[in-house]
Order: sequence, then structure tokens, then C-alpha cells
Amino acid sequence: MDDKQVADLFERRAFPGASSPARLVSTHISWVILSPDYAFKIKKPVRFSFLDFSTTSLRARYCKEEYRLNRRLAPDTYLGVLPIGWKDGDLHIGVKNRPAFDYAVWMRKEDNSRELDVLLRAGDVKAEDMKKLAYKLAAFHRQHTMRHRNIDMGVLIRDFSAIFSHNQALSHHLGTQVLAELNEMERTLPGIITSLKGRMNERSRAGFRVDGHGDLHSRNIFLTDDPILFDCIEFDARLRHLDVLDELAFLAMDLEFFKRPDLAEALLRFYTEKHACLITPEDEALFLYYKAYRANVRLKVTVLDTSHKTEKQEMMKQYWSLLSSYWLQLTKMVDSHLNEQRSD
Repeated sequence: MDDKQVADLFERRAFPGASSPARLVSTHISWVILSPDYAFKIKKPVRFSFLDFSTTSLRARYCKEEYRLNRRLAPDTYLGVLPIGWKDGDLHIGVKNRPAFDYAVWMRKEDNSRELDVLLRAGDVKAEDMKKLAYKLAAFHRQHTMRHRNIDMGVLIRDFSAIFSHNQALSHHLGTQVLAELNEMERTLPGIITSLKGRMNERSRAGFRVDGHGDLHSRNIFLTDDPILFDCIEFDARLRHLDVLDELAFLAMDLEFFKRPDLAEALLRFYTEKHACLITPEDEALFLYYKAYRANVRLKVTVLDTSHKTEKQEMMKQYWSLLSSYWLQLTKMVDSHLNEQRSD
């Protein structure tokens, strides 16, 4: 589907359930129609380095995966996958044609006022909220541990390095002074990952590698009595198969993006009550590395966003500030550890 077809479908209210009021939201990879009863998520026919939704068959496959995977943490929210088909010359969600024109993930409409990012902006999030969230996440991780697989250093370097292909765009938005820091980050990246790789493998063997959520930031969480964690990574299992510290780091980074380091600390504290995951000084360095990587990812996604939101540049500044700060702390920590090893 394209922008015009989705806009037409939306204007005609060609979807199940109550039709008004409704809202159409566009991201870099999907359109989401929010009606009074339901949400309908339609994947855009896009292809990036990190995902491929370019064909109808691929979109069908990943809609089904999104439904299957998200029911692990939000079983009452994810209702199914609906075909998009033709009826009387127009497209409708829920009309079965063979073959289907496209597909939509069908979800129950949740209370958007309970989205974690909305509550953070309102200053209405407390440590007790982090306790409920951390306990649910710890139980989920314990249920979805994976067999050990050796860490591929080349893949780690490649994933982190994706941001460096956007150096010119970052320089345009943030100023030329960031180029020197980006170049230094790129130079030191292989050494940082080399120093952490051994501990990554140890943790994988110890059961800290899980089939997790993979995209755990505040916009993917509803703070209800039983927190709802939704919209996990479905398009690349490798991005969802991760260390629990990587999962926690994304949300901790996001909480710090909202200037709430106290909540980030509470999240980690409550999580470790149920699942001890910070055991050695190297684990602290790993957590910093994962926070830097997650700030990197959000910065890259913001750069790719073509919606020209007025807050885009300010978001880029904040993500860059976090990434730069984490990286500085990490390099100091790694250098100190290496110096200790040399003295021993």
C-alpha cells in the first residue's frame, strides 16, 4: 500500500468496529489506524539495512510473526492478522480476497493516556511503576532463555557502525564538532568490543541470553495494573535474541532521555531482585555499552524519520548527548580495567 491508499482507506473508515473518532499515525516503517475500539497496523513497503517489508508476502509473514511474538507479553491486546482486500472498487481492512492486497495487525485499542512516554512527560511515573514493570520483565526473561551461541564481534561492530554512515546528516543537524567525536568513536569501537566479548560469551553460557522484546522503550509500554509491553521486534530474530542487560539498557536509556535517571536506577534495582544480572565490574561496563548502542539506534531512527517533526532536531541532540556521555564513561571504565590487568 502507499500513503494515498492508506489515507483513502482511513477517510472512508473502511475497517471493523466503531469508526469515529479515529486517528492515522505514520512512522518510518508503518501506518497505524487508531479507532475507538481497535488499532490496525499496516507495514509500509520499505526496505532498509535492518528490515525488508518490500513485498506483500514478506509483509504477510511479518504480520503473523508480530502477532505470535507479541502475544507473549500482551495476549489480550493482539487479536490477529486481517487481510486488506477490495470491495466495490475500494480497499477495506478485513475483506478476504485471494490473494490479499495487503495485511494489517489487529489489536485491541488501549488507553493511550497510559503510555509510559505520555506519563513521563506529565511527570506521573513513580518507582512503584518500575517495580511492576521490572518484575514482569524478569519473569518473562526467565521463561525465554536461549542456548549459548558465541558472540560474533564482526556483527557487533557492524551493528554499532551503522550510525557512522549518517555522519554528514548528524553534522548538519548537530554541528560539525560532532564529527571528531564520531571519528574517535569509530576508531575505538573494535577495541571496546574486543575487551567486552569474553564476558558477553560467559553471560550467554550462564543463561543471560534470551528471546526477548528487542525494542523496549517507553512508547511500547502501557502502565496499567498489569503492564502491557507491546510492539516487539518481529522482522529480525537476531535483534530480539539478546542479553538481558541489552534489553534493560534500552528502557534505562529512554528513562534517562526523559531526565529520569532515578527511574532507570529503580528499574534495574527491582529487576535484579528477581533476576540477578549485574554480577561483575565487567557487567557494569557491558550495561554502559548497551546503553550507548541503544542511544545510537534511537539517534539513527530519528535521522531516518522523514516526517520533519518540529522536535526532531531536539531529539537528535538529546540522543547524541546520551551516546557521547555513555561512550566517554565506557572508554574510561575499559581503560581502567585494562590498566588493572597490566599491573597484575
